[in-house]
Amino acid sequence: MMDGSLEVQSELGKGSKFILALSLEIVDEMSTVPATQRPVLKRALVVDDNVTNCHLLENIFHYMGVDCTACTSGPAALEILAAIREEDAFDLIVTDHQMPVMDGVTLVGKIKELLRGRRQPFILMLSSLDKEMCVEDAEKLGIDMFLSKPVKLQELNAMLQAVFGSADGGRTSIQAKPEIHKLTENASILVAEDEPVNMLLISEVLGKMGFRVIKASNGKQVLDLLAADHHPAVILMDVNMPEMDGLEATQIIRTLPHPQRNIPIVALTAGAMSEDRERCLGAGMNSFISKPFRLEEIEGVLRKYVKVA
Repeated sequence: MMDGSLEVQSELGKGSKFILALSLEIVDEMSTVPATQRPVLKRALVVDDNVTNCHLLENIFHYMGVDCTACTSGPAALEILAAIREEDAFDLIVTDHQMPVMDGVTLVGKIKELLRGRRQPFILMLSSLDKEMCVEDAEKLGIDMFLSKPVKLQELNAMLQAVFGSADGGRTSIQAKPEIHKLTENASILVAEDEPVNMLLISEVLGKMGFRVIKASNGKQVLDLLAADHHPAVILMDVNMPEMDGLEATQIIRTLPHPQRNIPIVALTAGAMSEDRERCLGAGMNSFISKPFRLEEIEGVLRKYVKVA
């Protein structure tokens, strides 16, 4: 009989928590999990006419520690491949199947012609259709694998681990999933971001850090939320937003009465140039986080402005 305990905590209207504690025997004291290795997969090219899908895959690959380039058409992909140097060649090409102008199967055929005699990338095709409908053409062209849309992080990760670990005998080609540390129990953060995929990703991370996330899609909504007596510990402010951008909203916040005028404001920006950062600081922002988001950068910035639990 196995020793252990099961505890239930339930609160009306909020939900239940089940806690199971078991004493388990150690079968093998030597770890069977291989050490994390330097990724074999270094560079990926994503081709999808849906901009949201491109952004999603870009964020997934950056989360995995893989350098990713994205474009929205077959002709654009061929231009990128034609201009790339051999030492910077892509290890992986992910292409949508259904695209206007040039579909995925046609694109792969042209890629094979373009790269004849050069190192061939692994080609992964995304499709919302039954893969059997084009599997014969795919096999002739050399499409290596299909993945159904919408793309799931764990499914993609497992597929890439199997493929890119075989070259050196290891299992994994992807960096270990970074650990999200809980920073607070009750602090709130106001996030101003007009791109739904970015808002989804950063809200998920902040929630796991213990923050309550207040959402806005432009600078005007930020001002309205502050006027409605919200007091976030930090404001994460996208720079480029419709109706009112982050710079203008920050300048107005700095004219408000205390304590709102003193709320730390961190820019969310894709601009990496020094002048971009100077514009943010000049508008009254305290710091900045680069897009695509990196977990360690978010945590490092928040630790500066939030009292860690």
